[in-house]
Amino acid sequence: MLALTQCWYTRTHVPTHTGRKGSEGVFRSDCRHCDRPIISWDKQAWHLAEGFNLLSVYQGMEKPFLYLIDTRNDFVVARFPIDHLETEPEVEALAEQIKADNNVGDPENALALRDSRKRKFRRTPLKPQAHEIKLPEIEALVVPAGGQLALPDSAPIEPRDKDKLTGLPGRGTFEAVFDAECRHALAENGTLVVAFVDPDRLDRLNRVQGLDAGDKLIRLVTDELAALPGCHRHISRNRGLELLLLQRGGDADTMASALDRLCQTMAGHREFAVDDLAPGIACGVAQIAVDGDARLALRAADVALHRAKAQGGGCVVKGVTDNAG
Repeated sequence: MLALTQCWYTRTHVPTHTGRKGSEGVFRSDCRHCDRPIISWDKQAWHLAEGFNLLSVYQGMEKPFLYLIDTRNDFVVARFPIDHLETEPEVEALAEQIKADNNVGDPENALALRDSRKRKFRRTPLKPQAHEIKLPEIEALVVPAGGQLALPDSAPIEPRDKDKLTGLPGRGTFEAVFDAECRHALAENGTLVVAFVDPDRLDRLNRVQGLDAGDKLIRLVTDELAALPGCHRHISRNRGLELLLLQRGGDADTMASALDRLCQTMAGHREFAVDDLAPGIACGVAQIAVDGDARLALRAADVALHRAKAQGGGCVVKGVTDNAG
């Protein structure tokens, strides 16, 4: 009497050897239990080589995407397009968010996240490549009316990743401006300060008063940030979420004081009150060390923003940047 192998029950195949990589970009081997040909993309999860081939489906896709797969049952759970994202950091951030939402990496979880562009048969790039785009300096970018303080001889241009609601450029433009401004500040012995700003209770406001009320609150915060006193600045919106403010010639204390006054101003707009709580903003501020690792300030401002939100919002928290070592 023939007995069924463990692969029949567990759907987990074990290769007899490390596998040979074929011209189509997949590894091929034979299962040591059932002796059937198997394939793998990463030498971790192995699947039967016969039958319906999902790889041929992915190969025909025109747009790049991240896809969540069930490695135990061999099917695609969800697909996330990434052609609208401008830079690799944005893709990485989306991937980390998907992993966190779906517990990818948990030993008891069979889910895994794949990037269609990282297969040999897929070479679709993100829509604008950073090295293909000539991005402007900070003074050449558009900010809301009344808030632009452009340098002489600069011509505002339309950002390619403009947010539809606020008209602000997105995270891709911010990254390019951030790098350019850090180089400028280092060469001119200048200063830079960054702030992350997020409206409080926005989801609750959308549920209670509707999406139009939430949009009005976001535009109000955007206009107030554009009207802040100070030197030349750049404002972006991070993937439709929090607002990013980069200011030239400023310091964290001055920026924190200005944002604290803005918190008080926002509290006066009772038309956006939810559950008898006045509207507000949570802010994280950090001084950028242009002569060190400037990107540590982005992390510090982001952590400070989460601390401000954890305190209930309506406040400003200054982040600490550690450039030692």
